[in-house]
Amino acid sequence: MIKYFRLLRVGLRVNFGLSFLRPKYLLTKKKDLWLLPLILLGLAGLTPILLYYLKGIRWMYSLLVPLGQQAALLTFALMMGQFLILVFGFYYVLSAFYFSRDLELLVPLPVTPAQVLLSKFSVVVVNEYLTAALLVIPMLVIYGIQAKAGVSYWLTAVFVYLLLPVIPLALVALLVVVLMRFVNLGRKKDALIIVGSLVLIAASLGFQLLINRSIGATPDEQVFLRIFTEGGFVQRIGSKFPPSIWATRALAPVPGTSPVPSFLLYVGVSAFLFGLLFLAARAFFYRGLVGLGEITAKKRRLSRERLSAGMSSGPRPIRAVFLREIRIMNRTPIFLLNGVLSVVLIPIVFILMAKTGGRGGDSLQILKLLGSSNPAGQILGTALFMTICGCLNGTAPSTFSREGAQFWMSKIIPVSPADQVKGKFLHSFAIAGLGLVAAGTAAVLVLGSKIGGVLIALPVAAAASAVLTVLGMLIDLARPLLTWTNPQKAIKQNFNVLIAFFADAGILVGLTIAGIAVLKKGLHPGLVIGGVLVLLLALTVLSLRLLLRFAESRYGEIET
Repeated sequence: MIKYFRLLRVGLRVNFGLSFLRPKYLLTKKKDLWLLPLILLGLAGLTPILLYYLKGIRWMYSLLVPLGQQAALLTFALMMGQFLILVFGFYYVLSAFYFSRDLELLVPLPVTPAQVLLSKFSVVVVNEYLTAALLVIPMLVIYGIQAKAGVSYWLTAVFVYLLLPVIPLALVALLVVVLMRFVNLGRKKDALIIVGSLVLIAASLGFQLLINRSIGATPDEQVFLRIFTEGGFVQRIGSKFPPSIWATRALAPVPGTSPVPSFLLYVGVSAFLFGLLFLAARAFFYRGLVGLGEITAKKRRLSRERLSAGMSSGPRPIRAVFLREIRIMNRTPIFLLNGVLSVVLIPIVFILMAKTGGRGGDSLQILKLLGSSNPAGQILGTALFMTICGCLNGTAPSTFSREGAQFWMSKIIPVSPADQVKGKFLHSFAIAGLGLVAAGTAAVLVLGSKIGGVLIALPVAAAASAVLTVLGMLIDLARPLLTWTNPQKAIKQNFNVLIAFFADAGILVGLTIAGIAVLKKGLHPGLVIGGVLVLLLALTVLSLRLLLRFAESRYGEIET
């Protein structure tokens, strides 16, 4: 056990690397003090969203209390948290177990395969606490406060949350370990990650469709109450996903019953699956690593004329850097899934959720009503939606981090830092543009926006996306994460991505508040839209100049 805890400690240090948050570090690393305003800006922007979410939880609780179904909130939160972990944990577990760069250092050490795999599993579990935190923790806290729960509830809630990722991740880990042992997929590992992730995402979307169809076409208050009362929502969910009902009954037992059996069942199943993973690690883990380092390549006969032509000519520097970024993104499945897939997936989810709800739900009807009475508001709202879909990914704030230890190549190639940054900007902006097109399609199909209005909103969204893209690149260029051992860390666990998300949220919320204030003045719609576009274009030009100047001085300072 001592070796396991040592491996876990090292894994957590490598995974998070949050030493820069220590006061001593901030005092000595004054160049990073500019991060604090960005974090505060992001928190200010996210505060209204969090407050709205908390208000919604209180509203649902108040509706369910007279019916005695308030425990359904816990069931729903726990179920969605575990399902979210299950979907996004597949390629994370596969990457951490088999395709991490530190394996070649860990395998020769005097440690058992089980200790190596379980330490990696524990690191994944800790990361998934962050994944489910925003969804599950507010629900647990609000329920405890509203129900005036005692000490036993809060203690149980802590244990329930700590065990929340264990069951879904253990199931995924068992599948991955057994699959990699008996199926020779080492040479097809990239395709395995992509296909497996797409299958799980498709399954999650199908699950969401079933929920929406059960709600019906008019999700008003009466339908909401009907869903939570017919047979009890806790029982309905528990019949499909038992761990959620065990955890719910441990937190909120049926009157006259004890929570102990449900809690022991929840803990026992988690321990049982963890034990199975231990046995599978001993039997299969190292054997599944055999052959993973092999690669395949087509044999080509290179003539002297072809070699000479390739060395004497080639694409222009900016275009070459742009193509290089595409190859880096496409050859690493985790980069591809977290970058390109996310900008397409968000609009698709929006379309499916709205379409399966018949008329699209009350919030959708409100958006349509506001748009019909205020054309400028509809266009700016569409531009905001397109911007969120285009920029809500980690592509820009991980631009330099994705190169990892190979960044030294960017420092020695005969291309100026400014040209390299231009190529990288075009790549990140192209991915954002893909999200704008997908979101524009969703606006036409779901919101009923006119194609002309979407075309007007497109340049506004493009200008806003350019500003946010430059901001993300500035953050990553200031403190690139180049020492990662797992590509997952470069984009999903990169603190630069979180900082950029905070900053983007603060900027977009600020622009939204300012836009609403201007619309209330009753100005001409064309004047309002034109003013917003001019402002964003000016910010784009200024931010690009700042990025190019910063790159010229920063490239030489970066150490790999």
